[in-house]
Amino acid sequence: MVLTAGFGGAARAAAQSVAQAPSAGSSGYERKVIVLDAAHGGSDIGTQISEHVLEKDVTLALAVRLRSLLAARGFSVVLTRDSDTAISTDQRAETANRAHAVACLVLHATASGTGVHLATSALNAIDSTTPGAAVPWDDAQAAYLTQSQKLAAGIGDAVTRSQVPLVAAKAWMKPLDNLTCAAVSVEIAPLGRGAEETAVTDQGYQQRVSEALAGALIFWRNQASGRAAVDAPGVGRAADAGARP
Repeated sequence: MVLTAGFGGAARAAAQSVAQAPSAGSSGYERKVIVLDAAHGGSDIGTQISEHVLEKDVTLALAVRLRSLLAARGFSVVLTRDSDTAISTDQRAETANRAHAVACLVLHATASGTGVHLATSALNAIDSTTPGAAVPWDDAQAAYLTQSQKLAAGIGDAVTRSQVPLVAAKAWMKPLDNLTCAAVSVEIAPLGRGAEETAVTDQGYQQRVSEALAGALIFWRNQASGRAAVDAPGVGRAADAGARP
């Protein structure tokens, strides 16, 4: 099953008020739901990877390819965009947070470095022991960071097994910092250097990376079926006390 979430006026208004995280006492997530956020779009082209290649196009192509693999494996896939559309990071986060997904991947592409670059939020992890408590929108990911780091480790193992170079880091990044799910940024860079370089647009390379990601997400889904419920705090917009300007 494949889902694509869009934004109308009501959703944009909701983005200015409160986004409710999964409530205490529920499973906290849908273990068959994955959110894929193809970064950039529309007038936001992202990185100019080469003369004729834009990051926004690579991320969308990767999202569509990965969606097909995941759907074939029984996942419901939510895309934050499925066309060349400009969508704000807050809108992307609202789409993802409403899905209560077991995992959210923010997809990027670059001409710098090589292989796959993984990043989790640079926020400080917090213990979500007070369900329903409001936390600043900009810090929403903090309550899920421990799970995000475990997800990143699993993805990293799968990428390494596929013999693709891996770089792991932490980053301040929207919408990553706003997500109320296990969330990882996945950036694809060229494979190799010089005469041996494989471009990020290479379909075989994209398939290799996508299969590694799909394998890691299957393992993560299977683990999720045995994990305890995630009791998450409510998440407020920047107007809530403690939000960064």
